[in-house]
Amino acid sequence: MTRTAFTVGGAWLLAVAVMGACAGCSSSEPKRGYAVPKTLCGVSVPTDALSRLLPPSGDHLTVKDNTTVADAVTGCDVSVDGDMVFSIEKERIDAGRSAWNIAAYDRRLVAAQQADGGKVAYAGGQGVTVVSCQEKDNQDEEISVYVRTLNPGRQDESALRDFLTRYRGALGAQRPC
Repeated sequence: MTRTAFTVGGAWLLAVAVMGACAGCSSSEPKRGYAVPKTLCGVSVPTDALSRLLPPSGDHLTVKDNTTVADAVTGCDVSVDGDMVFSIEKERIDAGRSAWNIAAYDRRLVAAQQADGGKVAYAGGQGVTVVSCQEKDNQDEEISVYVRTLNPGRQDESALRDFLTRYRGALGAQRPC
């Protein structure tokens, strides 16, 4: 009997120690003090996928619109606590180029993977998607969307693929051309 009492008592002490250790761990988990934006560059974004690309902690998020080449290239940069962590660039291109072609040749993404029937290409923390113009007078143009995640952002390829696919759908619904 003494042996059983010791084992039960030992198990109880072990359980208390594990609970105490876990309680200490949860208090050191990073906290996100900023809200994930619902739009970027005027387009609704999949916040669940974007959330997985942004840093897990930080206090202040800023979105800055930028136009780099006289309305030819538009985009926005996302910063958390002063560090740029995510960016989007949209550019009009000639129709017929695939996302993989743009990723490999224009953006130099080595070993880019394809998704969404070839309309998305990505590697590491960067990716490209192409949105077709639906207007009759613009069928010779498309919109290329280039996305990159920078440290301390997270490079989650699954989240990036999901983000690009869903961003492409939202941008296409706006008839951007």
